[in-house]
Amino acid sequence: MAARDNALRDNGLPAKENTLFKSIVKHYETKQYKKGLKAADIVLRKFPEHGETNAMKGLILNCMERKAEAYELVRKGVKMDIKSHVCWHVYGLLYRSDREYLQAIKCYRSALRWDPENIQILRDLSLLQVQMRDLDGFVQTRQQLLTLKPTNRNNWFSFALSQQLRGRYKQALGVVDAYEATLEGAPENDYEHSEMLLYKNLLFEEGGMLEDAVNHLDRSEPMLVDKLFYHEKKAQLLLKLGRFEEALAVYRKTLMKRNAEHYGYHAGLQAATLKRKDVVERWAGVDASEEVEQVLGPLYKELQLEFPRSSICKRLPLDFARSAPYFREVAAAYIIPLVRKGVPSLFADIKPLYVDSMKAEVLGDLFRSWLDQLERDGKLSGEALPELPSSILWVRILYAQHLDKMRDTEGALAMIDRAIEHTPTLLDLHMLKARIFKHAGAFLKASEQMEIARKMDLADRYLNTKSTRYLLRANLLEDATKTIALFTKDGENSSNLFDMQCMWYELEVAHCYLRQGDFGRALKNFTSVEKHFGDIVEDQFDFHTYCIRKMTLRAYVRLLQLEDHVYGHTFFVKAACGIIETYLRIADRPKSSSAEAAEAATDDLSAAERKKAESKRRKAEAKAKAEAEAKAKAEAAAPAKEGKGKKGGKEKVADEDPDGAALANVESPLERATVYLRTLQTHASNELCTHTYAFELYMRKRRFLLALRALRKAVPLSRCGPAETATVHRLIVRFFAEVRGAANLPATLLAVIELQSGALGLQSGCELIAFNASFLEQHHAQPAAKVAAAEMLALLAPERKAEAVSTIASLDPSALTLDQAIEALAALGRLGDAAATNDFKAKAHGAFQHATVFAP
Repeated sequence: MAARDNALRDNGLPAKENTLFKSIVKHYETKQYKKGLKAADIVLRKFPEHGETNAMKGLILNCMERKAEAYELVRKGVKMDIKSHVCWHVYGLLYRSDREYLQAIKCYRSALRWDPENIQILRDLSLLQVQMRDLDGFVQTRQQLLTLKPTNRNNWFSFALSQQLRGRYKQALGVVDAYEATLEGAPENDYEHSEMLLYKNLLFEEGGMLEDAVNHLDRSEPMLVDKLFYHEKKAQLLLKLGRFEEALAVYRKTLMKRNAEHYGYHAGLQAATLKRKDVVERWAGVDASEEVEQVLGPLYKELQLEFPRSSICKRLPLDFARSAPYFREVAAAYIIPLVRKGVPSLFADIKPLYVDSMKAEVLGDLFRSWLDQLERDGKLSGEALPELPSSILWVRILYAQHLDKMRDTEGALAMIDRAIEHTPTLLDLHMLKARIFKHAGAFLKASEQMEIARKMDLADRYLNTKSTRYLLRANLLEDATKTIALFTKDGENSSNLFDMQCMWYELEVAHCYLRQGDFGRALKNFTSVEKHFGDIVEDQFDFHTYCIRKMTLRAYVRLLQLEDHVYGHTFFVKAACGIIETYLRIADRPKSSSAEAAEAATDDLSAAERKKAESKRRKAEAKAKAEAEAKAKAEAAAPAKEGKGKKGGKEKVADEDPDGAALANVESPLERATVYLRTLQTHASNELCTHTYAFELYMRKRRFLLALRALRKAVPLSRCGPAETATVHRLIVRFFAEVRGAANLPATLLAVIELQSGALGLQSGCELIAFNASFLEQHHAQPAAKVAAAEMLALLAPERKAEAVSTIASLDPSALTLDQAIEALAALGRLGDAAATNDFKAKAHGAFQHATVFAP
């Protein structure tokens, strides 16, 4: 018995099997899965109930994509040896591979109950905690790892990082200082030591210790490898401290000489010159005072002499110019050389200036005068020599783009036609003509013109992309699919575009399907974008250990900050809004005839019989749905098998729902939409669409307080434009009309809502018709407000519907933008007056001759 006990090891196996068990671990680590599986089977033949071997076999099977067997074996292993930290650790690894991090954390904590000082498990736990942003747990785990192994540098900086993420900057600095005290002699790696010093400086800055940050930066300068960053950071810190003269010296004498084309350096230089701490990188959309022009104008004249080849030194005065004569001077000086060079992107560069009506008017005068001079005598005023023949072409292009921006479609088309007549082989002209048609609402003509441009250079991927976009906006989905397939590896196989995370395409396709009422395919493409963002979040996992090991701490912190806000990206916001919009339409659509018939058939039944009939109907629907999904799965399996690479790569998993039928046929579409809404509320709370969709969802669910909260958040965001103001006004009127007209609402709820009405601009007890009239009086010059007020008048007082229709129908389409005219037409359609709708449509067709929506 004693001999047998001596032969047993910690894992309960004799020496021979223990050696085999160790080889299983080794084969797993070296990815020799078949050998590992063979070794595991040998052990299990003799010890079939050995928990750790079962767990390791399950882990290997998981790596071989046999997940069902893997989970079964690992659970069996845990059950057989519930006190084994190995079994629990492996169980956690399985959950981690499937991105079920919360479950994985539970397994790791169970493993630590039996081996509380296991460094590998603690390290794995810390990775999941930082991934899930469990910052308190991350701090505790990293502190425990540092205590267990203080000789490991990674443990010191991981602990410092955990304190930084928790906002404890002084504690993080204390950890870095303690590590520095352990260093002996000169650092082994200059770069890593430099990064450590710059990370410490970042802690000073984020902790608000700016003076300490500047002093530390100066002390560390001889040991810093990144000298450029030293100067950049010093200038920024001096600016924040209000030491403008010192900051000016760094920007002017060091950074500008190094790179005069850096917008950030110019922004800092301007702020230091103006003696202001807030930095404005571009002034185009900011109301700068005349003092700014007076101070910065002479500065940029000096810079243009000092850096004569700098484009930015000539461009930035256009942003901060406030007087028409000065703007005319600097605009001509900047634009004319680029016209002579023939720069296609010139108008895209100056387009932000059009937010200022004065600048838009001056630019139009300049383009018109240059064109007149070139057509008259072939040269510009003040020039002795004739201009290049191409100059008149590029001036016409600029003027056409200007006219398009000013909504003069006919003038823009006439001008671009003259340019095409001059140089018919320049594909930029055909692209511009397509863009003019798009802005005019003629999506079919736009796609045809963009196809002409694409066929002029079939090897240009950008042209292929633009043509695909335009085809999709014209709802020519089949043509768009064939066009984009010219530049994909697998032809028309959409999985290739999914693998490339081609989100712009998926969004365009989704909106195309949504316009056609194909909700399943629309959801399929919208959710593809959501999956890409899930992958982006998951991709950070690999960097949690890499960045600490390589000492790229500052880049790692920026990565974590980026990932914290990744769901606020415009692509995700568009996708999530599209998903919510689709589910709202699904929820609002009429019941199918079969459902209505079933409901009618159960009207005369008792409650028990009705319940039984409903259960039977649901089972039939579920069976039909399962059969459809099985058929779709079989159809998708064939191309999936072809995805196996020649070198024996993994087979692609067949898409079980290629048409999105399962996504669209859900029992509670509003609940599915709410999942995406919560993500928007967390990460895109500054977007108006987040709160308008929240309102629509909660009103349908009759969650009036939540709808009220959405309105309160929407009101401040509605002030960015007339259309947004009108949208929120509609929501406010609809909300109070429904609440005040609802029966059996608790008196407490009504009291709370009326108490909050003042925050929405509606005084408690105020009649909605009076509130609507007041809104119209305040915004009488805005067509969007007139349409909204008229529509709400018809809602509040159906007997005054004719007055509402008359208000909208009396709008002059020629005084509206295309979007305003489309909204007016839609409002008339919603009011149900066919004669007024047709009459307005005819008038709008006269004003917008190319717009498809107004075509007779």
